[in-house]
Amino acid sequence: MSVCKKLKLDENLCKNLSHNCSNKKLQKEKSITQEDYIKLKHYLREKKKILKSYPRVVNNARGKQSQINDSGKSESPLTINELNELFLYSVYGPGKYVPRWCSLEMQCNVVQTCILLIDSGDIETPEDFSTFKNYFPIFPKYNFLPPLEIELPSSWCTKKEMECESNEIVLNKSIKNKKHDEVCSKLSLLLSLNQLMMHNYPLPTNKSQYSYDGFRFTQNHYLPVSEDSPMFAIDCEMCYTSIGRNELTRVSVVDEKLNVVYESLVKPPNKITNYLTQYSGITASKLNGITTTLQDVQEDLIKLFPANAILVGQSLNCDLDALKLFHPYIIDTSIIFNLNGNKGSKSKLKYLAKSFLNMNIQCSGRHGHDSIEDSRASMLLVQQKLLNSLTYGDAYLIGQKRLAEFINTPIQLKNLESFKKFIVLLKCITESSAQGSIHVKKQFIEAYDGLWSTKQFIIQEHSSNKAVLDSLCNSMNDISNKFCMAHMQLKNKKNLDLVNRWCEKYWAAIPMYGLCAVLFTGFGYNKNNSLCFLNVKQPPLPTLKKDW
Repeated sequence: MSVCKKLKLDENLCKNLSHNCSNKKLQKEKSITQEDYIKLKHYLREKKKILKSYPRVVNNARGKQSQINDSGKSESPLTINELNELFLYSVYGPGKYVPRWCSLEMQCNVVQTCILLIDSGDIETPEDFSTFKNYFPIFPKYNFLPPLEIELPSSWCTKKEMECESNEIVLNKSIKNKKHDEVCSKLSLLLSLNQLMMHNYPLPTNKSQYSYDGFRFTQNHYLPVSEDSPMFAIDCEMCYTSIGRNELTRVSVVDEKLNVVYESLVKPPNKITNYLTQYSGITASKLNGITTTLQDVQEDLIKLFPANAILVGQSLNCDLDALKLFHPYIIDTSIIFNLNGNKGSKSKLKYLAKSFLNMNIQCSGRHGHDSIEDSRASMLLVQQKLLNSLTYGDAYLIGQKRLAEFINTPIQLKNLESFKKFIVLLKCITESSAQGSIHVKKQFIEAYDGLWSTKQFIIQEHSSNKAVLDSLCNSMNDISNKFCMAHMQLKNKKNLDLVNRWCEKYWAAIPMYGLCAVLFTGFGYNKNNSLCFLNVKQPPLPTLKKDW
């Protein structure tokens, strides 16, 4: 039952009891004294105050899309980086890392962040998922959040298992392979479906945010995109209208040769209340006599773009929203360039053009922006990146690359790239002032070895799962450890009763106000993803002694 519902029920109880006191016809055993009523009122006030201080994880629309339904599927799994954002936020606090798929309320009261990673699960079908849930009564018992699907596959296997794997991956540090990894292509710059959703691009599936009213697809049928697919850069200008939002008033499109292939002023259907001239460059005189409508522009662009066109722009989600168009192939310069190294932050087009093209744009001051100039700058930025590497102009990716080079050791792993993304979490936490400990089975230690140079972080290897769990619980008993993690391996995949007992012991050791995460790899099609259970351990509420 949610906190709001509990409080509402308690308040209703208080009102009912107050009413009972004033009702002389009530039986004597159901009435309370004025003194008892005051005590009850004070208790409810204190209870409400306590509940407000409890940390809790609350999923937003993005987080709910990753929740697994009864059929064992989610609408859109969380990426490893998205999950890491929550853990880093719990350790660092507000500022550097903020999860965009959930909120961690009262983060300041979180005393410890704990992760239990259990490798090599076997949950591929809805039947497997149903059986799995039946073996783990711990999660509903302690009110864990609904399970989330994470893009984290099983990372480990033994050398013998590797010899049996046809898709063996052996780490190679050669310069040739490094250069190959850095090759930048149109396909590598395209936004994934998860990125389109995360950056609020108009999508026909996102019913909660976008209405289908007036939206159209740029094509009835799309062709597969390739390196030969043409790119078109778009920039739109908008004005504020009487419906309380910005509407399209100008659109410019340039091709890869920077030729203007489409340019039009647009008359919005609603009355303009603010021309936003300092940004849009639009004035009343410019729109005088303009009869082109949004529908006219949609028709023109649908005829202009081929079925495999790649659209380029700066924060293009705003332009497509104004155009009321759906398009699947997007390169967004605000995402592929990153100046400060903080994931999710976006630099202005003006600064990107100056930094990487030595171009001065948007210099008209109060006269506003020029959409042709801005669309050309976006196209040039993408072309500049294609001439260099995937990490060019992206401080965040450069940091990840350096980390990957740091942890590249001659160990045999499968799904290595996914593990690298997860290990970024540990590296980032060691850069904080937090104290912590990591406990892993012996066969895993080689990949973790050498990650920490600080004294406050300790990594320990153990010969068995039991030893790993015991050491983890001992570390969690020391609340000076702000981060604790264990990496275990389930050998007998049918022995889920044992794993439930592991989780019970793990939960019992977590301190009050500790953020708890349990991850099971080997979930979904081809076992490419993981299940994640989240909760914050909360103390029981005080009880009221009733004398009536």
